[in-house]
Amino acid sequence: MRGGGQVMIERTEMRQIFPTPLWIVDLKADMARAVNGRLMAEITKLATPRPAVPKGTNWQTDPVLHKLPQFAEFVSLVETAARGALRSLRLEKYAMFVTGCWANINPPGGINSSHSHPNNFLSGVYYVSIPQGADRIEFLDPRSQAQVLMPHPEEFNPLNGNSMTIEARDGRLVLFPGWLVHQVPINMSNAERVSIAFNLMFRQFGETASAPLWKGRIPIKLPG
Repeated sequence: MRGGGQVMIERTEMRQIFPTPLWIVDLKADMARAVNGRLMAEITKLATPRPAVPKGTNWQTDPVLHKLPQFAEFVSLVETAARGALRSLRLEKYAMFVTGCWANINPPGGINSSHSHPNNFLSGVYYVSIPQGADRIEFLDPRSQAQVLMPHPEEFNPLNGNSMTIEARDGRLVLFPGWLVHQVPINMSNAERVSIAFNLMFRQFGETASAPLWKGRIPIKLPG
């Protein structure tokens, strides 16, 4: 068979099946500065003074920021991003709402170990103040069997790696499935890393089962 098998092939197509979606939403620079200024002022009020925490950990507010009127603008932003994600999944007919929302403050040396967000369809994080050296979030491949055999590629890419790092920067919102395991590496800077995390669920499913069961190190008293 002269010429080998190549001459026999008319067409080759690679398809990605069961891909994991992840949405990155960047605010306009002037809007990000204004929004982050307001958010930082409110978070500072809630988190001052800081309670003592073990070295290497971080501060989190109670997951109820979405119930505070001063965060209504932020909730609207989250809901807008979520509607865009649902459109891409062709699920726009479903109403979705925020079930939990909290501020994360990672001091120098602080980390967030690997975790997911149960009982929610979507989760996400918005970056308020991200210093250089604390500007990453890492997502881990959920397919355990895909890691049984791991040859060494010439370079890693989304098709052959077992983790994916996304740049964190001021004014960026990252939205992902609630089941997707992720982590935040150690804050290598000399400044605090401030972000706001949130969960979303379909309203008819989530009103009774999706609120976080944990409490933060920074308690919040709700109005009313």
